[in-house]
Amino acid sequence: MLRYLTPEERKRLFKAAGQSNDIYARRDSAIIRGLYFSAERVGEFALMTVGDAEAALADKYHFIPKENRKGGKRDHSVYVTLGLSKALRDLLEIRILITGEEKPTKTAPLLVSRQSTDRPMTVRSIELRLKKWAIAAGLTDKFSPHWLRHTRAIDIMRRSKAADPRGVVKAALGHNSIASTGVYTGVLREDVENTLDDLDRHQGNRITRAELRRRFDRRHNDD
Repeated sequence: MLRYLTPEERKRLFKAAGQSNDIYARRDSAIIRGLYFSAERVGEFALMTVGDAEAALADKYHFIPKENRKGGKRDHSVYVTLGLSKALRDLLEIRILITGEEKPTKTAPLLVSRQSTDRPMTVRSIELRLKKWAIAAGLTDKFSPHWLRHTRAIDIMRRSKAADPRGVVKAALGHNSIASTGVYTGVLREDVENTLDDLDRHQGNRITRAELRRRFDRRHNDD
C-alpha cells in the first residue's frame, strides 16, 4: 500500500517540527522540508556533504552520484526549488551552530550526529527523530521518512500543469522507468472520500483500513 501524507497532514508535520527553537528540532525541521522538497530517499539525503549542499545552492541542482543511490544504476540530479534551497541553507547554518565550525571541509557531513560531529546522522537516527515529530503532529507511529518522497510525487501529480505529469514525477524522483511512476496515477483514498462526502453533503473522518480491520475483529471477538 502506498504511504503518503495528505496536504493537511503534511502541514501538521511541518508545523510540529518547526515551532521549537531547540537547535536539534530546527535541524529536524530542515531535514523534513529537505526530504519533501527534494523527494530524495533518506539514504541519499543522509550522505550529503557540506560541499554537496553548497554546490547545489550554486548550481540549482543537487547531484547524487550513482554509488549513493539505491541500485547504483545511474547518477541523478535534483532541481533546487525555493523550498529545498531554504532547507539546505538552514541545515548549513544549523551545522555551524551545532559544531562551532565556521569553515568545515567540503567533505564534512551536512547532517551531523549528536554524538559525534565527525560522523553523519545514520538513516536509523533520522527515522527515529522524524517519527517523533510525526507522533507530535498526531500522525501514525508507523510514519517513515520515505512517505515524504511519495507525498512529493503525489503533490506533483495533482498540481502539475505539464502535458505529461508522470514524466515530471519520473524525472524528479529519478525513476529508471516510467512504469515505476504508475503507482502515483491511481485514485487516491481521500479523493474518493471527498467526492462521496460531497455527494452526501457529509464530512466523515478519515479512518484507515487497518483501523477498520481492528474494529471488525474486536466486534467479532467480543461475540
